[in-house]
Amino acid sequence: MKSLISFLERPTNINEIIGQDHLIGENKIITNMIKSNFVFSIIFHGQPGVGKTSLAISICKTMNLPYRVFNAAFDKKNVLEEIIEMSKISSGNYVVIIDEIHRMNRDKQDVLLSFLEKGNLILFGTTTENPYFVINPAIRSRCKLIELYSLSEKDIKKGLENIAKKNSINITPEALDLIVNKNLGDYRSAINSLEILFSIHKENIINEKEVLDIPFGNYSRLYKEGDEIHDLKSALQKSIRGSDPDAAIYWLARLLESSDIQTIGRRILICAYEDIGLANPSLLSRVYNAISSSKEVGMPEAKYILSYIVLELALSPKSNSATTAISEAINDIENGKKYDIPPHIRKNNNGKYIYPHNYPNGWVKQNYLPKQMNNKKYYNPPKHSTIENKILKYWDKIKQGV
Repeated sequence: MKSLISFLERPTNINEIIGQDHLIGENKIITNMIKSNFVFSIIFHGQPGVGKTSLAISICKTMNLPYRVFNAAFDKKNVLEEIIEMSKISSGNYVVIIDEIHRMNRDKQDVLLSFLEKGNLILFGTTTENPYFVINPAIRSRCKLIELYSLSEKDIKKGLENIAKKNSINITPEALDLIVNKNLGDYRSAINSLEILFSIHKENIINEKEVLDIPFGNYSRLYKEGDEIHDLKSALQKSIRGSDPDAAIYWLARLLESSDIQTIGRRILICAYEDIGLANPSLLSRVYNAISSSKEVGMPEAKYILSYIVLELALSPKSNSATTAISEAINDIENGKKYDIPPHIRKNNNGKYIYPHNYPNGWVKQNYLPKQMNNKKYYNPPKHSTIENKILKYWDKIKQGV
């Protein structure tokens, strides 16, 4: 029987990477990096199974860079120290590829950081989490953050076809389509499915019936179209925004078929800050705690926690004042409104800054915007937001000296 290990071999060249056209191709960042023979530290982030580690390894192989892979979840500190010692005697750039870098504890981070600062190591980190939330800021600031996008069904099918051809697997196009459909954009999972089918059926033709015999679980029932996950997340957020608890629960239930707590949690957290915001600020921390708790208990019990918090979001007062404020400010900056910082609020202000805490109620009249924008208002709360309007009334009284 043919060994199945070859199915899971990493690409040996950047040209073997599936998808990621925004990174690989003419005038794209990864291609240009390789062409210029200039390598820099990168944090690759994206959904599971999109090829983060494969891309990191293929860059090293294409550029003939020495590298070692370190898994932050289970490799010990001494393994990282061994890698660092090897980098000291390397004649060129030495790359450490850190899988699941978000799981790296503090003592490992400290070891890594000191050598990144000295330029001894090039770091390729991979994470399924948002690097702004989970990566040490000191490490993050020394890396370029690059997101890998979910693979299209076309990309995954192409990859599976290559594997099937390479391993002489007799499988129908319809069966391949079904494997792609069942694995929801996760290329690694699709490869594993093909590996199982090949192991079980050996020299027989693999058709749709054989694929359906594999227990994919609830995760496989989520998508029938490639964009369904994004449509379902959109439906959930719009239902919460529209204060419809019944619709919100229905779309949550649809999303829970995936058992992907991380993806669901991200959308709920975004919704809390984008659509509820200052209308109910105490809810925001409860949302974060609920998402963390759901990850800790896992499925199926996590559904109760997520149901609770989705209902609370749907029933909460709504405000997008923070969303519109930052959007308008960014729009102004992008349109050239970058004015000088007023002298009295610069670090070296020659004593012209007035310290508000020295005045009654912690407030004193003073301009903080550039003079060209003194009357600009970015923050405009909706009239129905009780909490925001109560706060504004407080400040109106203070500023009027009441």
